[in-house]
Amino acid sequence: MYLKDYGVTGVVMLCLYVDDLLVTGDSKQETDRFKKEMMDGFKMSDIGTIAYFLGMKFVTTKSGIFFHQKKYATDILKMFNMLDCNSATTPCEPGIKLSTGEDINLVDSTLYRQLIGSLRYLYNSRPDITYGVGLVS
Repeated sequence: MYLKDYGVTGVVMLCLYVDDLLVTGDSKQETDRFKKEMMDGFKMSDIGTIAYFLGMKFVTTKSGIFFHQKKYATDILKMFNMLDCNSATTPCEPGIKLSTGEDINLVDSTLYRQLIGSLRYLYNSRPDITYGVGLVS
């Protein structure tokens, strides 16, 4: 589908995930016009300015739009009973080498995969943990 077929002359970006749709662009007028065309053809509603999308909180400031996953990170800590754990300024020791422990049966592999999957989504807003999460993945 070409947006110019809908009369859009600016840049309009569309992000679709299952039934969540995010529309943005370089012109409010063009974005609004595109959304109206979409609403004329599909059953949908416009909930206004983005605030929360796919676990990411969006905050508008004078400097621009920023996103974070503070709630998602807190939910991960709660889910894995780590809310009261000690924080670290360096999430992963540089040059660390991991090895298999002697008794690998001590780790619940399903729980481990859930934790790693959660952390892999969290590093969308936390590039400082990307290397460490990749290492334990």
